[in-house]
Amino acid sequence: MEQHTSRIAYRTFEKTISAFEDLRPDVSLVLASLGADLTLLIDTSGNVIDVAYFDPAIERFGVEDWPGRSLADTVTRESVDKVRNLIDECVKKGASRSHQVNHPATRGADLPIEYVLRRVDGFPHMIAYGTDLRKFAEVQQQLIQAQFELEREYRRVRDSEARYRVIYQKMDSALLVVDGETRRIIDGNAAAGRILGVNLSKLVGDTLISQAEREHRERLTEALAESRALGQSRSITVSSAANGGPIELQISPYRENGKINQLVSVSSPTADDYAFAGLSGDKWSWTEAVPEAQLVIDAKGAVYSVNGRFLDMIHVLGRNHAIGRNVNTWLGASSVDMQVLSNRLRDEGEVRQFLTVVRDEMGSSRPVRLSATRIDTGGEDSLYSVIVTEQGAREMPNAVQSNGFHGATSDFSELIGRVPLKELIRESADVIEKLCIEAALTQTENNRAAAADLLGLSRQSLYLKLKRYGLEDFNGRS
Repeated sequence: MEQHTSRIAYRTFEKTISAFEDLRPDVSLVLASLGADLTLLIDTSGNVIDVAYFDPAIERFGVEDWPGRSLADTVTRESVDKVRNLIDECVKKGASRSHQVNHPATRGADLPIEYVLRRVDGFPHMIAYGTDLRKFAEVQQQLIQAQFELEREYRRVRDSEARYRVIYQKMDSALLVVDGETRRIIDGNAAAGRILGVNLSKLVGDTLISQAEREHRERLTEALAESRALGQSRSITVSSAANGGPIELQISPYRENGKINQLVSVSSPTADDYAFAGLSGDKWSWTEAVPEAQLVIDAKGAVYSVNGRFLDMIHVLGRNHAIGRNVNTWLGASSVDMQVLSNRLRDEGEVRQFLTVVRDEMGSSRPVRLSATRIDTGGEDSLYSVIVTEQGAREMPNAVQSNGFHGATSDFSELIGRVPLKELIRESADVIEKLCIEAALTQTENNRAAAADLLGLSRQSLYLKLKRYGLEDFNGRS
């Protein structure tokens, strides 16, 4: 059988050998037990011969009953293999690696001990030096508890944030949070996007100044600066850059994380704010008595009022989701339709049987007939009442096919007889120009510079035409 010597310390006591020559047995026992919190004498069979410890609290784990028992019988089931490894390593190498084992308690937590088993030549038994890990276990338990608390707090904050986001987005009041220094929109809700006529994803990160028409931007900049400097609320009415409709901004400064930001309430003009001569405060209540879908718009197409039948037609939840937006959102096969209608209303004051299409919030469209007339408000601004009537199958005119330009030619064939030829030619030129720009963008895969060269335009002129025809987001593949 292979012989293994015990591990010898790199340096032992050499100059004081005489101090250990005449030691009494009780002194040797004390010296042997001082090296650990719990010291065991183990025979080569793994049985406990004797136990030494200093903390009286260890006694409640039944250590007085360990002598005469196998060390493996004094530990929990999952620690039995660790005890066997301790003994095997000590027998083969003279000393074992440290292993943590748990001694069971009659009640409460187990006793965690980290043992190192050693064998010394000339001494018949192995010595197990154990370090009490209860304090480490308490610290670990405190750490785990702290992690649980942090996780609970994180979930609470996350739930509160989710609840705030849902309420913020669902509320009817339109709100924007604006950075006080850069004047960029930090956050906003869907109601603000609807009134401004801009998708919320494009709104956040853009400046509030750019949401107003150019002639109003200087006044808006001054109002923001004055509100921030004086710490007072300011109100200002501007026109939306997206749809030209009037919007009222209520600017309120507040302090956040060491800086002053601004909360901006956005609203469309109400009946009380814009009362017209000869009309009562409840001036739009008559629209509900109209048996057809009906809406009231201004000269730029901004919606002032709608009735419930029109909301049913476009599948919009409530009036506040429609008022302030541009009528082009729902009416017209293209922007040309509403331009023609607007021009005729301005010139003639009344239009009958105007053929176009209505688009709902679900993405579907169907043909309708419009009848519109000017409303006498007694003021400078003109408003128009528009009646929308769905077309039946028998009323739908036959579409005109012409070399792939089905949509454009069919639209204009339906306008013949209802629009003067001079105006029809002018509008057809706009349609052709738009088709050419779309074709150029498609051929150049949306390379705006290449498309401008292809069309013989400057890049600035191309961008102006893209904005005019609503092609800023055209990707060249539609």
